[in-house]
Amino acid sequence: MARIVVIDDGSIDGTAARVQKLAAAAPIPVTVVRHETQRGQPASRMSGIAIADTEWVLFGEDDVWLADNYCGTLLREARSLDASIIAGRLVTARIRGEFDVSQLTDPPSPATAAGEVFDFGSMDADFSVRTTTAVPAPFLHSIALIRRAVFATVAFDTWYAGNSWREETDFYLAANSRGEKAFFTPATVCFHLRGPISSTGGHRMNRLMFEYMAWRNTRHLVSKHWHYLKRNHGLRGSAMSWMLRYYAMRQIGQLRRMAKTGVRSSYDG
Repeated sequence: MARIVVIDDGSIDGTAARVQKLAAAAPIPVTVVRHETQRGQPASRMSGIAIADTEWVLFGEDDVWLADNYCGTLLREARSLDASIIAGRLVTARIRGEFDVSQLTDPPSPATAAGEVFDFGSMDADFSVRTTTAVPAPFLHSIALIRRAVFATVAFDTWYAGNSWREETDFYLAANSRGEKAFFTPATVCFHLRGPISSTGGHRMNRLMFEYMAWRNTRHLVSKHWHYLKRNHGLRGSAMSWMLRYYAMRQIGQLRRMAKTGVRSSYDG
């Protein structure tokens, strides 16, 4: 039976009352869990898992819109592939004003080779691409369908802080290292909403603070999983040498971005 679990991580802007009102009118059961103080994304995810009673769990986020077939397609693909973790494509949707579902477009694009999806030099991936078939995934984005049994041995690491990602990558690397099967599939899509609609909350983090958190979180991730990354994905040298190359390339990318678009974020993605 389907169920929605909403984690209110210490909000002070009326979110709790709004969610309770929406939950009362929802067509399926909704459970709202409130943290009286903010605990962060990893802890919030684990709070949801603690009360989930379904075989599969799909994580959502407030700036992501799922295609109508997203959950059902992932479930069918997971069963076909004997996968315990699976996610579809993640496409940026630029919302210039008021949201309307008609703005969610997924233009045609050529097929991409499986080996071009994941970049271990930046520990990132292009999840918007179309591969010809589902491909094994060392890590995924956050909007993934996960068999709940996985959480018996793998958890989101509550060490991570800020809105500088990596807690999901950490989880997927840990799951893969324990023999779980994770896949990225082109069979369905969800949309990352960008523009003024997502110009609040963690998206407004100070740029210098963001860069510090990116370094901090990435260093923890790579150091924690370095032996697995070397053994299974061919990374060489030391975790620190990888970090120095990563950060140098990141700052070059930032300089190019500023030269092109200026120093102020337009929240376009």
